[in-house]
Amino acid sequence: MGDDEHPVQDRLDRFELIAELAVGGMGSVYLARLGGAGGFQRLYAIKRLHDHLAKNADFISMFLDEARLAARIHHPNVVPIVEVDTTEAGYYLVMEYIEGDTVWRLFNRAAKSGKRVPDRVALRIALDSLAGLHAAHELTDDEGKPLEIVHRDVSPHNILVGVDGVARITDFGIARAATRLAVTQSGQLKGKLSYMAPEQARSEAVDRRADVFSMGICLWEMLAGQRLFKSEFEAETLNRLLYDPIPMLRSFVPAVPAEVEAVCMKALTRDPDKRYATAAEFAEALEQAARLHDLVGGKRDLSSCVDDVLGSDLAERREALRAWRAESDPERAPSSAASPIGAPPSSPSVSDVGSTPSGRRLQETSGPVAASVKGRGASIGVVLFAAAMAVASGMLEWNRAHAQGAASRRTAGPAVPSSHVAPSAAPVASSVPVASGEPSGERPAAADSPGSMPGVASSSPRPPPAASASAPPARPRVTGPAAPVRQRPPKVEPAAPPVPSDMMVNPYR
Repeated sequence: MGDDEHPVQDRLDRFELIAELAVGGMGSVYLARLGGAGGFQRLYAIKRLHDHLAKNADFISMFLDEARLAARIHHPNVVPIVEVDTTEAGYYLVMEYIEGDTVWRLFNRAAKSGKRVPDRVALRIALDSLAGLHAAHELTDDEGKPLEIVHRDVSPHNILVGVDGVARITDFGIARAATRLAVTQSGQLKGKLSYMAPEQARSEAVDRRADVFSMGICLWEMLAGQRLFKSEFEAETLNRLLYDPIPMLRSFVPAVPAEVEAVCMKALTRDPDKRYATAAEFAEALEQAARLHDLVGGKRDLSSCVDDVLGSDLAERREALRAWRAESDPERAPSSAASPIGAPPSSPSVSDVGSTPSGRRLQETSGPVAASVKGRGASIGVVLFAAAMAVASGMLEWNRAHAQGAASRRTAGPAVPSSHVAPSAAPVASSVPVASGEPSGERPAAADSPGSMPGVASSSPRPPPAASASAPPARPRVTGPAAPVRQRPPKVEPAAPPVPSDMMVNPYR
């Protein structure tokens, strides 16, 4: 890829870009993943315009044509278009990801490894491709008017073969339709010259029969195992396409049945009126000829061939994808998944909230403070309810003690010296509800200790209030139950719980 092209980035909108799959004349294709809730994920192929074309109005219109036209085609032998969108970097096209490769790669890899793609497989690819082309040719608009789509770039590079044993047509980037946005300039050639129909190479009007001729070239080359018109120089390629006699298929591969050869050569007739009128007519004639010699392959034949020829490449791709998932899956790397990009390494994440500096888990920390810090224990309402219950319990205890003290003073004898005053009874500890996360046997933290909740009664005795300088002399204490000093009940003031430790790092908590 040139310096002006996009490098593989981490994300494109909501898609995660994994790797670059291919580079074409209009754009690059990337393998992408879309994640969702509950571990949902799906792979897609995303096509983006090259940088030097992203601001070209003609190419943008052509790019949008591909999305608009191909999205209308719903056929198992056409690669589905999911959506088209744009970013600051330009437009992109989202397609279903087909696990496999192009027919071009399949036949070239087989030739390099000394293998030959069986004729049954080649005919299966041709039949599938013709079915997809016919679906595109027959497409109509919402009012039922034919769109007159012509692919104009049918070649082994634009036919995908999958591990599922299905061949699919893709890349309608230079397709022509009656309602297309981009108008082809007069005299401008579009497509691969060595796979063009003669009328297209001469810049004449084309229709679906041009795709029939191009598919005839693909069939000829798949069965012969060599190029038909391709030469070292484009001028020579054009001359062979327009003027040189088209060699018979059996002159290169005598094993090909004569009936199959006849169908292929009719598709390669330079006069459009003498070719098959439609891709469906071509497919029907080809299937009939192939059935005479049991050469109609099935999905299993194509799938087996893809695995045999491209199996090692696909296995490496799957392994690379698994490694990428292991590195990028948040569940496999919880310590780094919760913190947003750019957070300091020392910032705690969601997975770190459960640990305290002393090594104790938060669920082992006592009192309502722990429940508040965890953010998963008692709510603020529960804490306020506990405070109210503690205050009510304290006031009932005070009233009961006050009544007992009054009765004692009415029946008590003479006052005794202060040196014989009995020690005051220990105050009764109020029953404060313990947070659900508090282990048994531990006491809540003192009310005035750091981190405790204001307004919550403590089980620790409070120190008596200091005597005022102007207060009268203390009266002698009497024997019997001690009367507690009357104090104003503590004022209950709701307070917000402490901020969880990761709140400032994770704003989406």
